[in-house]
Amino acid sequence: MKTNQNGRSMIEMLGVLAIIGVLTVGGILGYTKAMAKYRSNKVIDQITLFITNIRTMYAAQQTYINLSNSLAIDLNLTPDELVVRDANGPTGVLRNVFSGNVQVAASGINVDGDNGAFVLTFYGLSRDACIAIATSDWGSGSSSGLVAVHYYNDASGTEAATALTAANTGGAPATGSAAVATPANAPAPTDDTLNDVFKTAAQSSAKAESGNYIGVPGDPTVTVPLTVDQAMAACTCRDKATCAASFKYF
Repeated sequence: MKTNQNGRSMIEMLGVLAIIGVLTVGGILGYTKAMAKYRSNKVIDQITLFITNIRTMYAAQQTYINLSNSLAIDLNLTPDELVVRDANGPTGVLRNVFSGNVQVAASGINVDGDNGAFVLTFYGLSRDACIAIATSDWGSGSSSGLVAVHYYNDASGTEAATALTAANTGGAPATGSAAVATPANAPAPTDDTLNDVFKTAAQSSAKAESGNYIGVPGDPTVTVPLTVDQAMAACTCRDKATCAASFKYF
């Protein structure tokens, strides 16, 4: 007796494997895009909740004096997932969903030292997240309390050191890749540094220099939110999570 055995040829098997490979790559790309979208939405939620909690807590106050990461943690103003903990509890360090530092500090509205406003900075953002933030409305109305939003490349190495030195010595906000910033996982800057980010620029006409966009509510040049093309120009980090955004509210 002869038995006919039918099987798949090598070419057919290679075809099946190619289809599986294409589907796998497509699934990975889809997952990657979904995660990027999730993180962008998550960081917007974190910023929104943090700002809302701070302004609610200080609604009856005339000053944000002594506001810091540690105080915000003690007052439960920070979204819980931002708080970095060790075996002894909260460390005083805040990190966002992109593993970049987060810092909050008191700031002046019109002059240094009045502590009538605060600055919240999210470092280490992806470009997609930066664009999503820049095109969101953080307070275009006069009652929102928003003074300005500053978008810039989160510089590293000598550029960051130069920018921080300039800020601490009273220099105007830097431009381009040397904008006031720190690497994503470096210690956050001092309160004085954050105050200097907005010391002059946020109180005058909005700035629209490459890599150093400051959106001011109601400004005819660069308002809040930014247009898509402005957001793409403002968010200059293309290869990794190195964008930063600072929000100033009174």
